[in-house]
Amino acid sequence: MVVPHYIIGLLGLVPISIGIMKLVHLKKNNNSISEETIPVSRRTHLPMLTVAAVTFSNGGDNIGVYTPLFAKYNSAITVIWVIIVFMAMTAIWCIAAYYLVNHPLVASKIRHIGHFVLPFVLIGLGIYILVKSFVSI
Repeated sequence: MVVPHYIIGLLGLVPISIGIMKLVHLKKNNNSISEETIPVSRRTHLPMLTVAAVTFSNGGDNIGVYTPLFAKYNSAITVIWVIIVFMAMTAIWCIAAYYLVNHPLVASKIRHIGHFVLPFVLIGLGIYILVKSFVSI
């Protein structure tokens, strides 16, 4: 209630910028180095920070949904049941994603085209967040 909805929607710029950076990086790698000669880079925390940034930017809707949901229920038992159902559904979603990515037929295709598709998915997600926040004003 304190922060206007359109300000939270500006967080959609985060996945757009990450997607553009990944597109530039992909274009740079395709032009300069072949896939066989890519050196092994040292470990960085950039993938973890990228996931955190996209999750945070997409979280504005979650705050808008879950705050009224939890405010609606008065008893601790009801809130606990909502949390249990939410955690169970999140676990099912993660398990399904894990098996989908590790399935022999699907995994090879995902690994082959995933880095080409990811920038467009991030840019699309950012545009969706921006449009959704400004349309609901």
